[in-house]
Amino acid sequence: MMRSARRALAAPVLAGVLLASVTTTGVHAWGAQGHRLVALLAAARLTPIARSNVEWLLGPETLADVSSWADRYWEGNYQTYYWHFLNIPPDATSYDRDRDCPRQPRLPENSPADRWRDCAVDRITYSATRLADVALDRADRAIALKFLVHLVGDLHQPFHALGVESGGNGILVSVFGSETCGENAARSFACNLHGVWDSALIARRGLDDQRYLTLLDEEIRRDHLDRRPRGTPAEWAMESQRLAKTAKEISDANYTVGFQAPRATAGINESRSLGRNSTTRPCSALI
Repeated sequence: MMRSARRALAAPVLAGVLLASVTTTGVHAWGAQGHRLVALLAAARLTPIARSNVEWLLGPETLADVSSWADRYWEGNYQTYYWHFLNIPPDATSYDRDRDCPRQPRLPENSPADRWRDCAVDRITYSATRLADVALDRADRAIALKFLVHLVGDLHQPFHALGVESGGNGILVSVFGSETCGENAARSFACNLHGVWDSALIARRGLDDQRYLTLLDEEIRRDHLDRRPRGTPAEWAMESQRLAKTAKEISDANYTVGFQAPRATAGINESRSLGRNSTTRPCSALI
């Protein structure tokens, strides 16, 4: 009986729950810890049958274990690089699929094959659809789940939605008094605004996953963030674009992240991860 329930994995059971939840240089968003936190928050809010289905699809791995898998996958599958972000112009007030989400390579305009395009908004829905498709092989649906938990996190990193300086990668900043970032001197690089949001602000808190998770859970309960409507990937993208513009304005005024403007910049970061400034449910709050 459980086997058949698992095989009947449907969008309302798992894909819908994950979509409701989620709320350096290169394409990576949040860094490893940020993606793990999104996955841990999602896993804690899965229904029993959804949790069972995750275990069936991933085996010994957890959502947190696979939360950064998609960042490694694109290195050998370059088309999926574009699935992680989109470039919405800073003056745009709404999402425009034709402007913001490019067609797949070599597909002509108005092609009947133009169902799924190469940006985070389309590929979140694509992954949820494949996850719910019982006609697909189990391995294919597991891949869809890995993409889904990662891409929803990506879309909630504001600079994955703003079409300015490669999502902020080209905006150099001083971070807590240092102009170089990286885990060690041998692999250091010039700090940029995108990287600040990927990992620097999260790392500055100095919290391990469990302590950070406790903090986020407390704020979700206190501010009733899980009562907000789910929203759509396009709405999440526009929220990210607006927050990225605000963070960029702070950076433009200060050229630094840290002691001159730490509360403003870090406050926006926490608001996005928790959804305090969102009208839809954030990446960290599931039903």
